[in-house]
Amino acid sequence: METYARRAYLLGALTPLGTAVRTSDALRIYAAGEWKGIGRGMARRDLRDLARRGYLIPIVAAGQRAYELAPEEPSAHPFHGRSLRRELLALARAEGGEWTTGRARAACRSLTGTHVYRATARRLLANLHRLGHLDRHGDGTPRCFYTATTTGKDGRS
Repeated sequence: METYARRAYLLGALTPLGTAVRTSDALRIYAAGEWKGIGRGMARRDLRDLARRGYLIPIVAAGQRAYELAPEEPSAHPFHGRSLRRELLALARAEGGEWTTGRARAACRSLTGTHVYRATARRLLANLHRLGHLDRHGDGTPRCFYTATTTGKDGRS
């Protein structure tokens, strides 16, 4: 949590500058605030992370790596703020049938519009089973699958 606050502080301090920002500039900004003990490596990581998330643009200024503010704020992922687990459960209840990891993965990919790891789909199904929304079948066999229960633990269907 502190990392997010520190990076938000750095980004807020960079906004009025409007010039190329180097690691030394980030260190000066940190020293003026509550993060006096931040080292060069941490400042570099913070600048790289802000660039990866689209807030900064990496450039080369005077033969050295620097960053400029992006002209516009990056947009959030289209699925940001929505619950993948809740939407997968709604889909499993609506479609019914056997839900394998592969089927859940394909459904998650269509919901999010991006790649979903097999482990993520497996974890989502296991969490829904643990919460009482899905029944698990095929324990001890090579083919494990889940089906939607008629009602969850909370009594809702």
